[in-house]
Amino acid sequence: MDKITHQVRAEHWTKIMNECINSGMSKTAWCRANGISVKQFFYWQRILRREAFENSRNSSLPATVGPHQELAPATQRTVSFTEIKLPSSSQNTAPVFHPDLVIRKGSLILEISNSASDELLSRIGGLLGAE
Repeated sequence: MDKITHQVRAEHWTKIMNECINSGMSKTAWCRANGISVKQFFYWQRILRREAFENSRNSSLPATVGPHQELAPATQRTVSFTEIKLPSSSQNTAPVFHPDLVIRKGSLILEISNSASDELLSRIGGLLGAE
């Protein structure tokens, strides 16, 4: 397939994919409802994604598309990807609290640090004394 034919087909399939996305339907259901070959749809989706990724290597500006906007043809799009490293599930990012005082009264357990204000301690004392 020559470059011009590919560009025309890419624009055609970009339009089809945008219509599908904006429909709110699943891709398979939308293809069936509109007489589109599911195989062809996913083939072109893969091709266009690969082209977008390849184009992203040469670009620093991300392409953003609102819900009622169409993507530009692959030859005119600029896309940017970034890698985000997530902490492993074994890492706990919350600081560990070590209480300086633990008060237990019935099923209530109250853990207090030395940095608690006098006002807070006074209120806690009032609550614990009130029965």
